[in-house]
Amino acid sequence: MSYIGFMPDTQPASMAARRNEQHRCPHCGSRFEVWHSADPVEPAVDVEVRCPCCGGPHVVSLPRGAEKDMRVDPLPGPEPDTGVVD
Repeated sequence: MSYIGFMPDTQPASMAARRNEQHRCPHCGSRFEVWHSADPVEPAVDVEVRCPCCGGPHVVSLPRGAEKDMRVDPLPGPEPDTGVVD
């Protein structure tokens, strides 16, 4: 079996790897993730997102272009043990 055809060096935008960034709501304190497929080397821009728990607005810094396909999800479960006391 042989295949003859073009194999692109890069994935199409719809197949780009998704990245996640964790944030905390300043209103209710819940943790959430912002998922996007923007290139992390792009300059950062401020984007307003809504907390998935209380709906409060929160400004996060994300790579330019992240607002085109971002998704905001709550982080379930207990707070991770980081050894840092607030």
